[in-house]
Amino acid sequence: MGMIEELKNLGLDIDEGLDRVMGDASLYEMMLGMFVNSVRDNPVNPADFDGGDTDALIKAVHTLKGVTGNLAITPLFDGYTQTLVLLRAGQVKEAKAEFERLLPAQAEILACINRHQSA
Repeated sequence: MGMIEELKNLGLDIDEGLDRVMGDASLYEMMLGMFVNSVRDNPVNPADFDGGDTDALIKAVHTLKGVTGNLAITPLFDGYTQTLVLLRAGQVKEAKAEFERLLPAQAEILACINRHQSA
């Protein structure tokens, strides 16, 4: 099974993602690689929710929300959106729980992209 099919099975809205790049599957796959880099270069960890710099955390989560939204990585976009709403409402404990809930899906998606792009 190819990367696109696997990602579709993981909940990505591949049709919307491809529409955003005018159907160019190669460009979409390249941008998915850029998503991997964004997660690596803009790390958010559960410990960041424990009394750290909330403004920096909001900025980091907002960045990942934008990237996942642009690529129609729906499961992560929804989770990052909810995390951001909770952070902005001052509900840091709840935001951390929402963030931790999306981590397994994020790990699966990143592993899929890495596996196919390193092949």
